[in-house]
Amino acid sequence: MWLTGRTSKFDNILQLRRALYGLKQAGLAWWRALKKSMEELGFVNLDSDAGLFKCFDEASQTFIIAVVYVDGAIFLGPSKAAVEVMKKRFMEHWESRDLGELKEFLHMRIGRAGQNIYINQAQYLQAVLQRCGMVNAKAVPTPLPVGYAPVKSLDKAADPELQKRY
Repeated sequence: MWLTGRTSKFDNILQLRRALYGLKQAGLAWWRALKKSMEELGFVNLDSDAGLFKCFDEASQTFIIAVVYVDGAIFLGPSKAAVEVMKKRFMEHWESRDLGELKEFLHMRIGRAGQNIYINQAQYLQAVLQRCGMVNAKAVPTPLPVGYAPVKSLDKAADPELQKRY
């Protein structure tokens, strides 16, 4: 990003000659800024999944998990008060808003019944079926013919290419 000074009318205006937005580096720059701000909040990025962060909250003696994917973030943990505090701290760093209790994330509908959490992707599946022209397709329990029983081949070894593929 480069800025030039003076303009013809105003001395305090800077003209942006090239923005990072829209360039290949924009995603990486955003990710580095997010990761740094999460570390400042006390979160540690998990090695198993780049979008997962964990933080141990000393006040409530519990963990807080943050899931970040593109422009969505979920904060969760056993202490609602600790999660709310961490969300507020996050919102001080990033322009965002609290949408309340989680109802949908990444095309998954999320619901609660007591202590149970239910995840449903029926709406997403319906959209995929519609896009593929399979809305009125006949449902079958398996793509194999009814009554199919696999038979082990005793006379020849398994094809290594097929083994690798399947």
